[in-house]
Formats: sequence, structure tokens, C-alpha cells
Amino acid sequence: MVKKKTLERTHPKLPDNPVLMEILNQIAGEHGLQVVKTISGKELSDDEVAKRTGMRINLVRRILYELYDNRIVNYRRTRDENSGWYIYYWELDPERALGYVNMNRRLLLQKLEEQLEREKNNMYFSCDNGCPKLPFEQAAENDFKCPKCRGKLESYNNSNVVTSLEHKVQSLRQQMLGN
Repeated sequence: MVKKKTLERTHPKLPDNPVLMEILNQIAGEHGLQVVKTISGKELSDDEVAKRTGMRINLVRRILYELYDNRIVNYRRTRDENSGWYIYYWELDPERALGYVNMNRRLLLQKLEEQLEREKNNMYFSCDNGCPKLPFEQAAENDFKCPKCRGKLESYNNSNVVTSLEHKVQSLRQQMLGN
């Protein structure tokens, strides 16, 4: 009797990372967290995940595809010799997920910094009816009348917006340094 040599693969486990857990919760919700925890350290088919979690197979598949689209899981596809159907085996990819999180943080930081520059370098005007604020050029073009409600445009103090953006930028930079 000849023994087949089996290739032992280690499967990544879910790191104890609160940021990643929050991202997973935002992407896939509570059920998504349950699916991720189920495949953590294992490679399982969607059917096995459904049995272990007690969820409907369609829900599990939808969650897995969403997690795949967001680079949190990977899959391996094989063909069942009896039925001819494809079977997908899913595993967690936490490094790729953290890379995705960091890329999104960099993009968010860039957008926040651009918005901060606009807020610092422009003078804004608004009416008393809650319509969107306008930069000086647009206010002047409209004779300092709101283009939506025709109300009088007054100078808008955006110092609170600038302060808030500065705090967000600083916080995001510190988060990025921490990883």
C-alpha cells in the first residue's frame, strides 16, 4: 500500500485587530463577522460554512462574494468528479484585507487634505434657509443671492469645519502610523 503525501497548508487566522473587525462589520455586518470567524484558520466550502453557522447557503454565498470583492477572503475552485459542479473553498486573507484598509485610508486622507485646503483657501457665503454654502466667486456671480431660494447670502464662518477637518486628518495620520 502506497501512502500519498499530503501537502499541509496553514490557513491564516483572523488577527486581533479592532480596525479590521470594524471594517468587516461595516462590509458584511454581524453575519459577515460570523462567516469570517468560521473560516479563520481553515479552508471551507460555502456549504460547510453554512452548516457550521446555521445560515442559509444563499446568505453565506452573498457574504463570501462581498468579502471577496473587498479583498478579505480568497477562494480555490475545484470540480466535483461525481457531479461535475464546481466547489469553492474559501479562506481568510487578513494581510490583503489590511492592505485594502490602508489603501482606503490613504485615499481618504488625500480627500480630507484636499477638502481642508479648499476650506482654508476660500471665502464662503450662505443663506439662512440651510441651502449649501457657496464660494465667493459663485456668490458674486449670483449677486449674493442664493441660487436655490433667492435668499440673501451672508459671509459663512467655516472655522469649525476647518478645525474638524484638521482633527480628522491628524487622527487618520496617527492611525496610519500605528499600522
